[in-house]
Amino acid sequence: MHHPIYLFRHGETAWNAEKRAQGRLDSPLTEAGRAQAHAMGRMLAEQLREAGYEPAGVIVRSSPLGRVRETLAIAAVAAGLAHDEACFDLRLQEISWGDWDGLTGAEIEAGWPGAMAARRLDRWRYEPPGGENYAMAVERAQPALDEIALLAAERPVAVFAHGGIGRVLRGLFLRVPDAEILEMDQPQDAFYRLHRDTAARIGTSVDPRVEA
Repeated sequence: MHHPIYLFRHGETAWNAEKRAQGRLDSPLTEAGRAQAHAMGRMLAEQLREAGYEPAGVIVRSSPLGRVRETLAIAAVAAGLAHDEACFDLRLQEISWGDWDGLTGAEIEAGWPGAMAARRLDRWRYEPPGGENYAMAVERAQPALDEIALLAAERPVAVFAHGGIGRVLRGLFLRVPDAEILEMDQPQDAFYRLHRDTAARIGTSVDPRVEA
């Protein structure tokens, strides 16, 4: 890989603010989330300018879920990115909570007593009912990352995804242990530049209103 990969998480959503698991379900960006998306797009434009890249030449890959589409649409205008439906990749979708998608921690505990405690004992391999664990997510994230790396041999790539699958992509890129991946941050007011075996956090002037 010669050119950088810029890895984004979507901006804050209504369910983020309510601390609901989203997984494969969706909720719209909040006002803060839209501001985050715009700020990240402007910062990407600055990064590209400093590196001597034309924004229109950046390859875009994205999760097809609504909150990422909304983030991409805003950031792309701010950064000058070009993209179309061919950029969407199902492998970049968020890790699914299955039957827990859309629920708060309290609602999960009420419906499945003790399940959240069991998950905390083995977050990497615990599989929510009807959902997906981190080990399963790696199986789709690795080939997606391999293809993105091939694209980055020719041009820079901007990847728009989610918190969970984003930390998996970063961890795979850096080749770090599973436990380290689980402790990685999931910012909505910053993105990462993956290049030459390093991940540089690129912040913006917009702070998230809630913890991810």
